[in-house]
Amino acid sequence: MSSVPTMSTAVPIERAPLSLRRTLRAYLMEVRFDTLGALRTPAFAIPFIALPLLIYVLFGVVINRNAGSVSEFGPAIANYLFTGFAVLAVAMPGIFSGVILAQEREGNLLRLKRAQPLPPGATIVAKLLMAMAIAAVAVTLVVIAALAGGLLTISLTQVAVIWAVLIVGSVPFCAIGLMIGAISSASAAPAWGNLLFLPMMWLSGLFIPLPAFLEAWVVIWPSFHLSQLALGLAGVEQFRFIPTTFAAGVLLGVTVLCGGLAIRRLARHG
Repeated sequence: MSSVPTMSTAVPIERAPLSLRRTLRAYLMEVRFDTLGALRTPAFAIPFIALPLLIYVLFGVVINRNAGSVSEFGPAIANYLFTGFAVLAVAMPGIFSGVILAQEREGNLLRLKRAQPLPPGATIVAKLLMAMAIAAVAVTLVVIAALAGGLLTISLTQVAVIWAVLIVGSVPFCAIGLMIGAISSASAAPAWGNLLFLPMMWLSGLFIPLPAFLEAWVVIWPSFHLSQLALGLAGVEQFRFIPTTFAAGVLLGVTVLCGGLAIRRLARHG
């Protein structure tokens, strides 16, 4: 009579590690599905693509069309406003990508993916590239509107440099969003995102003049440093207030700190 194997006598099944080809395919599929899912979610894609464009056209082109005649910087103030609104366009998708991550965590979707199994870093990479893709679309629309508005006094090459730097510069904001999504619930993530995003935008001095006692505090906001990095690398010296290397160092530090906290949290708790 044959014996039936029990839990104590069953031989554990060893899974062979995925080949490099299958691992890359898993990463690409996760990026694809995350991006398609975001684009098919009107509450995420439409506001973060259309809203920066509408805000820039209204405040950067229509309302402030004659700002150069009253500003101490002259017509070149249009270049600073354009960069500020372009920073807004890349920061929004990155920070609020954490809402999607928090929803997936709360719905145990990340645990399901782990059981399939999904490569450990695929979720982080997919969310990062998804937010960067949305940011690229949003900032491209702002660039088109700025060129069509005819207010910029910088060259097309400088505009292209600002555009490229801002797309890459969306990474620190993606890291912030991932941290929010990794530590907060699905219901609290939008509130935490707004609590951070709104002061970051309005107190960084990118759109409106700040009172003297607030001007010194703009350096605490990553949005200010991204604007300075883009303007510095594009050679727009008139609006460079801090060294470009310092701005890059701050953004790198934000990426490492927030991204590291998000990875640690997801690795331990999912």
